[in-house]
Amino acid sequence: MKKIGFITTNRVLAQGFAAAAEHLPNWEFETHLLLDPGQAAVDAEVLLLDAAVIDAADAAPNEVTVLCQTLRQAADCRLLLLVPKAGRGAAIRALENRTVDDFVFYDASLDYLFAKLAAI
Repeated sequence: MKKIGFITTNRVLAQGFAAAAEHLPNWEFETHLLLDPGQAAVDAEVLLLDAAVIDAADAAPNEVTVLCQTLRQAADCRLLLLVPKAGRGAAIRALENRTVDDFVFYDASLDYLFAKLAAI
């Protein structure tokens, strides 16, 4: 079973993600909520995450870059950014620089987000 970490400071978003994931048929992932981005790399390493969804809405682009680099070194997991439309440029640059593996916009559906995760 693959392990997915959801990194955010937004508890409502995290709990909604976890609740939705629980009710998916054939969902073959174990979901972990990582609510402290400063601790996320250590948590990802201990949990042996296969992938992490990073909520990039409230963080500065350089903070997200540092977090992604730290996660790659600590856990060597796949990284998926969750970004607002305004963060499109930063998300594309992160993808081109291979800082992340993919990104999803906030206005995408949960089905789309879960499909991206299933493709990992």
